[in-house]
Amino acid sequence: MWGWFIAVFAGVWLLQIMMTKIQMKNYQLTIKKMSKRPSGYLGVGIQKQKLGIGVIAVIVVNNDGMVLESQLMKGVTVFSRFEPYTVYDGLHIEEVKKKTGGESVDQAVKMAIEKIESQMEKKAIVAV
Repeated sequence: MWGWFIAVFAGVWLLQIMMTKIQMKNYQLTIKKMSKRPSGYLGVGIQKQKLGIGVIAVIVVNNDGMVLESQLMKGVTVFSRFEPYTVYDGLHIEEVKKKTGGESVDQAVKMAIEKIESQMEKKAIVAV
């Protein structure tokens, strides 16, 4: 009886490892696809929760700070995939910061914007 239990446990564990690799490949492909723009900035924000739905936001802005594209992955399983998130497309990042609230999606978006702003500041310092 214990042999079957261990075999099933090992099978489920291997399946999770395989599905996690597939999800990581999806993440890497999404980042690669979104970073192929000739100019602009890319930011990734992550809102993890111990229990509940986690969120990853990927945002691309142009050199002026206008949101060109954003994708969102949220869920609790390895079956989650990135989907287009067009709520903030065409807005300036300052407007986006004003519109975001305290939800997990908004927290991930804020983190992505903070990373974009730090990239912009670094570029401005280098240009001076």
